[in-house]
Amino acid sequence: MAYYYLIAALVLSVVNIAILMAMNTKRHFPYYTTMFHVMGFGIAGHLFLALSTTEAEAILANKIAYTSAAFVPMLFFLGELTLCNIKVSRKLHTTLFIISCIVLGFALTVGQSDIFYKNFTLVNNFGVTDYVAEYGPAHILYNLMLVSYLLSGLVIFVISLYKRKNISYKNLLSLAILGAITVCSFFVMRALSCDMLMTPAMYLLLQYTLLIVIHRIGKYDIQSTIQDTLEFQNENAYVSFAEDLSYIGCNDIALHYFPVLKQLRVDTKVQESDELGKILLDQISKFNPNEFSYTTSFQYGKMHYKSTLKNLLHGNKVCGYMFRIEDDTKMQRYIKLLDNYNNSLVTDVQNRDSHIQAIQEQMILGMANMVESRDNSTGGHIRRTSEAVKIFVNEMRKDDAYRPMNSFFSAVAKAAPMHDLGKIAVGDAVLRKPGKFTDEEFDIMKTHAEKGAAIAENLLKYVESEQLVTIAKNMAHYHHERFDGTGYPNHLKGSDIPLEARIMAIADTYDALVTRRSYKEKMSYAKAYEVIINAMGTQFDPQLKKYFINCHRELQAYYDSCKE
Repeated sequence: MAYYYLIAALVLSVVNIAILMAMNTKRHFPYYTTMFHVMGFGIAGHLFLALSTTEAEAILANKIAYTSAAFVPMLFFLGELTLCNIKVSRKLHTTLFIISCIVLGFALTVGQSDIFYKNFTLVNNFGVTDYVAEYGPAHILYNLMLVSYLLSGLVIFVISLYKRKNISYKNLLSLAILGAITVCSFFVMRALSCDMLMTPAMYLLLQYTLLIVIHRIGKYDIQSTIQDTLEFQNENAYVSFAEDLSYIGCNDIALHYFPVLKQLRVDTKVQESDELGKILLDQISKFNPNEFSYTTSFQYGKMHYKSTLKNLLHGNKVCGYMFRIEDDTKMQRYIKLLDNYNNSLVTDVQNRDSHIQAIQEQMILGMANMVESRDNSTGGHIRRTSEAVKIFVNEMRKDDAYRPMNSFFSAVAKAAPMHDLGKIAVGDAVLRKPGKFTDEEFDIMKTHAEKGAAIAENLLKYVESEQLVTIAKNMAHYHHERFDGTGYPNHLKGSDIPLEARIMAIADTYDALVTRRSYKEKMSYAKAYEVIINAMGTQFDPQLKKYFINCHRELQAYYDSCKE
């Protein structure tokens, strides 16, 4: 019966190893996995001992069994440290391994030396071969090792139980009780001389308990749980390359997205001649290894993809590149659909806006023409000064210093027709007077500047940009100010006069000079040019002199065309 028991124990141990391998290996502690194999090796040693017929065979079987006895305590202890999240240093790992090797080395001297066993006698227990030994001085080292592991394990258990809240106390308690029972049972079995039959049973009990603990550990291993969950829900492709751009591998989703990867042999360098290879190599060339990642989009065939490139790590060292590629086709098609809709909407809004602006400009021009129709002396003034302003600001646009002010100049040209809107509030007796004004009449006429600013603001403030509203107000309000401060209505001086008003002042005066009024004849272009130039620095801004000089011929050509 003892033979069958030992054979069954060995079979069950192999089954337990198979169960362990069938479980999620990412959650196994390597110490426990190794321990399962070592314990199976030890059970085989006990079976060989039971089957032995000579002393030499029994000694060899005993040495096989001691291979397990020397390393199982060490592996159990290291597994406990790992479970308690205590980092096992290389120095400690090496020291414990050397101690186990020394104990095994002494056990291997049986039959050649009396340092571990003084004598070795075969006996028959329960119908199978066993032995009785008298222990030598080196055997004390083995007992000290077991006691040391037991005490150290209990200390770690107590510390972890009270100071490490992120560890399952149920798992800790299971391992602590199991370790204590195993070590204590060993000494009891040794005293009763039945360890040959009972040790396999203890190994099986240890394996079954560890299987339960390992299964429970999986629930508390958050990192592995997250990884499993992400892999289960993963819809992304992963492709990896070494630092020398040789292909390492990819997941199944990558093979589905890019069937060409099935033809790419591992460890061969990716070729730029391949469409996918060219795309990936281009991304690698743009990737800065010091940055966390590089994200971009690309099209492959009819599909659109979003790619994130990161460093590939192995043992906390960069060893290559890893692409995470997700199908972005639906999003890109949706974005394209939105773009088409937005473009259509923008075009519709622009058309409506252009229509509204055209109506608004016609209303403003209509009001300006209404003012002009009441003023006997300024026929066509609004149209001519507006064109003169356009010619002037177009000349200023050529200067590099004014290139960033394109929107400003466009607003100035658009606001020019509104500079005299205030005249609509001036009575006919003054506005339509054919001769020169008296002082009182001129004071009334001067009010058109301030009134024009108010009218321009009321017309534009809810329908035009703030910039255009401000420019229109300033042109109406300050186009009669003089650079030397002697103008009206506020006697502004120099750069205190807004630039748009300084431009308007030149165009307004030039038109007054070269056209006939009810109170004067028109002046020649040459004379008007001389008057404007001489007034630079007194009436006009001298910084605008060069622009007037450059565009004077174009102004003259325009005014000549107005005569036709």
